[in-house]
Amino acid sequence: MREVIIKTLEMEGRNPSGYNIAGIARDAFYSRGSFSGFGAHDEATWRKAVEQHKKRHAVGDMVRVVLEVDGLTEHHYGRIAHFRKANGGGYRGTPVKPHSAYVELVEHGARTVPLAEVTRAEDDFEIFTDYSDVHRGAMNGDGYFRCRDCGGNTYKGAQVKVVHKASGQCVRLCNGCDDIDRRVRLGHSVMWDGRTSRTTIFELRENPALITGPVDDYEADMYRQWADVLPYLVPAEAAELYKKWRQERHMISV
Repeated sequence: MREVIIKTLEMEGRNPSGYNIAGIARDAFYSRGSFSGFGAHDEATWRKAVEQHKKRHAVGDMVRVVLEVDGLTEHHYGRIAHFRKANGGGYRGTPVKPHSAYVELVEHGARTVPLAEVTRAEDDFEIFTDYSDVHRGAMNGDGYFRCRDCGGNTYKGAQVKVVHKASGQCVRLCNGCDDIDRRVRLGHSVMWDGRTSRTTIFELRENPALITGPVDDYEADMYRQWADVLPYLVPAEAAELYKKWRQERHMISV
């Protein structure tokens, strides 16, 4: 039965290692303790069992973890090397419900993270493939965006627009360059924006009103220019004050 389930998953384009095979066998092919035979249940029963026993994470998956680094909350990405028990020990074989994942981070070494605090990297990005979505706003004279990673002299058009959901930052790539490592690179660029803006972030945390200074105040203008470029890094209270400031300015100009 195990071999049959594995072959069926492969025929459907699924990776069997990402599923609890024993659980699928129990729910799809056994009824009240007796074997009911392959195909005895309808398609809906099979689908339900497959989705119910899909593993959230597997060894080798690219994932995201949240770390506090020097007062800043950062999103870091890495691959799961193996799973660990609550006491830090390892499992024999592949665990069905592991407690923690040992993640080898791209930018911050490696660490053990409770599985409840691990997010699939794919979930952090929104993908657009429609031509109008990918190339909307192109101002290069050709009317389309080139793939960012094919090299500076390429004329190959982008086929995918990858948007980092948390920041709104995006990158346009061809199908050949669109992979999880390049998507993660976009996520890490947001992290580095935060690190280079550390002083500004801390200043606005301590005194959010700095962003609402007079129009002719050099420092206040600098805070506002920074906020316009990197709005996803503006501390919440400062962001709210800046929003009200802009609304008031608009009313005055009208």
